[in-house]
Amino acid sequence: MIGVDFPKIEFELFGMQLLEPMALITDSILGVLGVFLAYKISKIKSPLLFYKYWKLFFLLFGIGAFVGGLGHAFYNQWSFYGKIPSWLFGPISIYFAEKAMISSHWDENIKKIFNRISDSKLILVYIAWALILFFGNEDKVSTQPFLPVAINTILGLLTFVGYLGFKYTEKFSSKFKFFWLGVLILIPTAFIFLLKINVHQWFDKNDMSHVLMMLALVYFYLGVKKVSEGLKQNN
Repeated sequence: MIGVDFPKIEFELFGMQLLEPMALITDSILGVLGVFLAYKISKIKSPLLFYKYWKLFFLLFGIGAFVGGLGHAFYNQWSFYGKIPSWLFGPISIYFAEKAMISSHWDENIKKIFNRISDSKLILVYIAWALILFFGNEDKVSTQPFLPVAINTILGLLTFVGYLGFKYTEKFSSKFKFFWLGVLILIPTAFIFLLKINVHQWFDKNDMSHVLMMLALVYFYLGVKKVSEGLKQNN
């Protein structure tokens, strides 16, 4: 089904009427994967901020995905309030991915400019999110506040992870290719959401996007791991 969403799947658990079991499952897998990859990166012994920031990205992204699944499932009980935690985790996790890539830039002046842009963007997205949440259309309060979060994610990943990853591939090592390849994997998610591409009621646009996100996380982790291995070889 394209252009229209399927009716949300309802199911009962412990006497509660819950929604979207597949979103709960795929978000939970995404959350566990993020936390697991953060744990894997924590084993890399290095003082470089590059690894610290990527670890924080995976950790916060994973937690945000997990609570996002709960927000989907318990929407009848929590209303849009259950989605607020995942909306809050989204920008800060992307922020740390940006900071990780910026930390590897070779020009200190450009690095300072990028850091200011990243810091300012984080503040602006939370301001925009709060304004839409409190003053936006009440009928669309469960979806509209996600818009600035989504725009921030697209801008942050395309510019700081995708573009810088490509530049680092040219200047430093081919091992950085995993970062911009991961971003390429995520690009279809924007069209899946905008066009409302739903393969099946049990595998809708959310589930499709979550699968692509899992694959992108693996690519980002491979980038961190390969860069780490490259540094060890050089030393």
